[in-house]
Amino acid sequence: MNDAETTATYTSIPDSTQLEQLQEEAAAAASAPDLRERVYELTANALHERRLAFSDLREIVSAITSGVGSGLSSRSGEMKAGLKQAVSGLDDAVGSAAQAASYSLQEAISQGKAFKDNELKARLEQLRDLESQIVDALKQTANHSGGKLKDELEMLSDHLKISGTRTGEQVREALQQLASGVKATSSAGRAGLNESASAATERLSQVASGVLAALSESLKRQSDRLRS
Repeated sequence: MNDAETTATYTSIPDSTQLEQLQEEAAAAASAPDLRERVYELTANALHERRLAFSDLREIVSAITSGVGSGLSSRSGEMKAGLKQAVSGLDDAVGSAAQAASYSLQEAISQGKAFKDNELKARLEQLRDLESQIVDALKQTANHSGGKLKDELEMLSDHLKISGTRTGEQVREALQQLASGVKATSSAGRAGLNESASAATERLSQVASGVLAALSESLKRQSDRLRS
């Protein structure tokens, strides 16, 4: 199992120096013609090379969006378009990392790695909640900002709360694939897996199904609110 793929699922304590550097790099990226791609790379590297975790996502979103906003503030008319590109790049990177983490988790289980039930549930719920963390972080950053940056971040967070994110789509797909894939593995039984490994795959299937059920219910409530 590749360490790079699993790094983002672990809990970490964010380093303020790392976040300050990330903010500075995001500010510099604001002048680049390929802002979306630059932010994608910054986010992906933060979750990989800098060993930041999904648990640090709010800090990552805040550092990048405030940095880009700072870089765009001197160029009138570019704030809205620039922030939209930046958030799209960030969203794409987090979604890709979430998919990699889910594949890594399924691979670990299929190879017989046992997880404690609470650890397994925490990892799956961490993936499930990534979309809401992005939206909440944008709103939080807006609350600590001023002027046009505040207005644009508020509009972006409100829009994503209704329309959803690419990360949300990828997480839903990944969790569904994870649940069905592990269930199939558990039912078929893999040669060489011992009894505890088989039990672990069965637990993952059950826990993933429970997380998916909770996710479906929250999406239904959101849809009902929009129709009311």
